[in-house]
Amino acid sequence: MEKQELSHILVILAGLLRAVGIACMIALIFMGARLRYIFLIALLTVGGIFTTVLSFLLGILSFTHAVIYEVVVIFINVLVFFHAYREKKNLPPPKPSETTRCVVCSAYIKPNQEYFVLRCGENYLYFDTEEHLKRFLENIEEYKKFRNLQIKEPECYYIHSKRIWVDLKQKEVGVSKSN
Repeated sequence: MEKQELSHILVILAGLLRAVGIACMIALIFMGARLRYIFLIALLTVGGIFTTVLSFLLGILSFTHAVIYEVVVIFINVLVFFHAYREKKNLPPPKPSETTRCVVCSAYIKPNQEYFVLRCGENYLYFDTEEHLKRFLENIEEYKKFRNLQIKEPECYYIHSKRIWVDLKQKEVGVSKSN
């Protein structure tokens, strides 16, 4: 193939890289991921496109090396995306404020003592004991009506002392890395 035909194929691959990069950035923005991951994907995407196409057109890289470089950059973008997704999913819940109360008994939750947090979609419900958490899960419909809660199906709960999320359908989801 001629260099012009190869450069057209390379431009198509660069378009694929751009599409993957933009899709990852949009997903991370809506997911609420940290900005460093969004900027990293943007840098990888733009840098990957320019380096590959310019290096090939200037004769620095062969076509095979340029394609390998594009594929590696796409792979790194996807890895960064999944790392950001996992980190976001396993982040500890927000610390309870001074006015946060247990959903079951209305006792104040103390941030420096043991507490449990139930994640229901984007909502977090705080409990002062594991017994109250279990009681809530057993009678969730009654508590929804009694407390007028507009929540989704519970996904998992957080044990503050162990700093882990526990999935309600399976055991341990992940260990938090922050305090």
